[in-house]
Amino acid sequence: METFDAIVVGLGAHGSAAAAALARRGQRVLGIERFGRGEAMGSSGGRSRMIRFAYFEGATYVPLAIASWDRWLVLEAETGESILTRTGGLYGGPSDSRPVAGAIQTARDLGLAHEVIDADEIHRRWPVFEPAPGTVALAEERAGVIRADRANAAHLAVAERAGAELRFGRQVVDWRPASGGGFEVEAADGSVVGADHLVLGAGPWIASLVADLALPLQIEREAVCWFAPTVDPASVGADRLPVWLLDDGGRVFYGFPHDPELGLKVAIHHQGAFVQPDSFDRAAGPADIDPVRAFLRARMPTADGPLTTSTVCLYTNTPDEAFVIDRHPAAPGIAFASACSGHGFKFAPLMGEILADLTIDGRTDWPIAPFRADRFGI
Repeated sequence: METFDAIVVGLGAHGSAAAAALARRGQRVLGIERFGRGEAMGSSGGRSRMIRFAYFEGATYVPLAIASWDRWLVLEAETGESILTRTGGLYGGPSDSRPVAGAIQTARDLGLAHEVIDADEIHRRWPVFEPAPGTVALAEERAGVIRADRANAAHLAVAERAGAELRFGRQVVDWRPASGGGFEVEAADGSVVGADHLVLGAGPWIASLVADLALPLQIEREAVCWFAPTVDPASVGADRLPVWLLDDGGRVFYGFPHDPELGLKVAIHHQGAFVQPDSFDRAAGPADIDPVRAFLRARMPTADGPLTTSTVCLYTNTPDEAFVIDRHPAAPGIAFASACSGHGFKFAPLMGEILADLTIDGRTDWPIAPFRADRFGI
């Protein structure tokens, strides 16, 4: 049986980062991915992700976001890839809506630089928006776009340069303690490999790999659309338009500046369609596109051009929408991360380091107590 120092199962955002972090520490790493290199079958597709600091989900995330921002820049320098683009951020809606009230509370609690502006000022600064009367928003300068595809590829490149071996198209079906210590990992083809340490980063498929923990997870289908604007694309490019979230009628829409290859990305955050990760419609249809189109017509009419493309990815949600990052309570040497509830990609380089900490050292100095699995009574 082949043996390694560490095996990483799943090479999406957090798995690829964990493989890089472990390999940087001199571990002999094997990464195993059930799909192909650059897979977009789970939660790591969709080309772009948002990074923001006035975090409406809570102040706990802010130190992690700041540290992750710095690590994205290090990854750019390490690989020569352009990954992070600073655009600023805008989070709007009724004053008592979660994106607004939560972002303002976090910014004030932590002393983050920000402005609170009204609907008229939103439209004056960014004419593409026509907010509903009474809309307010928090604007911050330090926010931006992460190129998800380049980010994952960069982490995999770092892992391989440090000696990691990556295997694609292999589905892990089981892991178990090995008789001589460490763990055995079995693939669907019957092959078995061993390691002292194990990281499980299987995203929407994590529940099957830690079935004994009975994590209360729901898999949510998320359709994402890109549109060609009817105005000059330069006027809504990354140097003119921020990343944004807007609560409109109780639904939170989000979007990104114009991508020269795809257009303006717009979607609904938490669409509410719960599925099984191996059996759902991967094509965006009228039921996905029409609500986004209606939002554009009302709130971003000059962005209401032709649909250029669409895709579907998955959120893995917990009841409290917080992450799950932990060691397996019955198997020291195993760490796992998933259930990022639609807002976890931005933290990937730091999550990789935390998973390496938990796997090798059994602990981490980062404040992950709110993300432990035992909060569900496990």
